[in-house]
Amino acid sequence: MGALMTLSVLMVQGGVRDLLYDTHPSGSGSGSAYLSFATTIFGGGLLAGCLALVMARLR
Repeated sequence: MGALMTLSVLMVQGGVRDLLYDTHPSGSGSGSAYLSFATTIFGGGLLAGCLALVMARLR
């Protein structure tokens, strides 16, 4: 659980940094931009799922 939460935070942080500073991961093609955005979305989903499980256990 902790590993998934850490992974999701790192994925979201990296994607948001790319969006804010307009840095593109290796390669300047549009495919890498979509991959970076998809990684951010996937990381956000993982983070939301982990937080939902934590909140359910606290309740």
